[in-house]
Amino acid sequence: MNKTKGFVSLLSAGFIFGIFGILVRLLNSELTNYQQIFFRSVVGFILATAIITFFKRKISFKNISLINLILFAVSLPLTIIFYTLSILKTKIILAVATLYLGSILFSLISGILFFKEKLTVKKGLAIVASILALYYFTIPFSLTNINIGLVFGVLSGFTDALSNSFKKHLGGKVDRFLLIAIQMMGTIIVSFALVFYTKTLTIPQISPFIFGIGLLFGFFLMLNNYLMLVGFHNFDLNLGTIVLSSELLFASIFGYLFYKEIPTFNELIGGGLIAFSVIIAHLNFKKNK
Repeated sequence: MNKTKGFVSLLSAGFIFGIFGILVRLLNSELTNYQQIFFRSVVGFILATAIITFFKRKISFKNISLINLILFAVSLPLTIIFYTLSILKTKIILAVATLYLGSILFSLISGILFFKEKLTVKKGLAIVASILALYYFTIPFSLTNINIGLVFGVLSGFTDALSNSFKKHLGGKVDRFLLIAIQMMGTIIVSFALVFYTKTLTIPQISPFIFGIGLLFGFFLMLNNYLMLVGFHNFDLNLGTIVLSSELLFASIFGYLFYKEIPTFNELIGGGLIAFSVIIAHLNFKKNK
């Protein structure tokens, strides 16, 4: 296990996640939410399949449970569904915060139960810092604000932790691009069903620029899945989830660079706490000489 490689991979994934908000806004000008999910998933699937074919990657499911593969395939689309429902029922920042809250807590449980990971003092410090960061990102918040949207947010965190758990479990047993293709196919099926349900099957007139953005998004989606497969295979599950929460920090930076969205004082505190928790997550694996 190369923990430095795992950390860098997950931090890079958090960086790319931070870009996703910009790409979503651009695609949203001509595509609905579910249409763009379907579009980018198709692109990601085609790219992963092309790599498998061109480089003649080994396709093998030896000693792999079919149930595990099915759960892995549906965990990402379920995360998307719950996250979308959360956004529809509450504020976007609350949806993001509850997703990471649920993912951090459930990944802690999964790491202890299934991967024999230990709850150390430094891990506890990183968890507390990240949860405090989520709180500062959602101020003002009170218990009276709890609604079904927050419940959906926590559920999206649970399925996100499930997806990451299978990335850690399967990442060293099945070809990574094959795993990406499987999860992209699961997302394609679910997003198409949602497009059909919302009666948005009609393909809109897509400009060349937006089409190019969709292709770029699909590439980033495939790349991000690969980085997470590498990252979680080489890193602690719970701490890896905390490293991924750097998305909030990077998203704030990109929001300022592209849309001149100036972070509030509380968001600056939250960003600082996120950075602190990520540093602690990495230092947790430094061995004493």
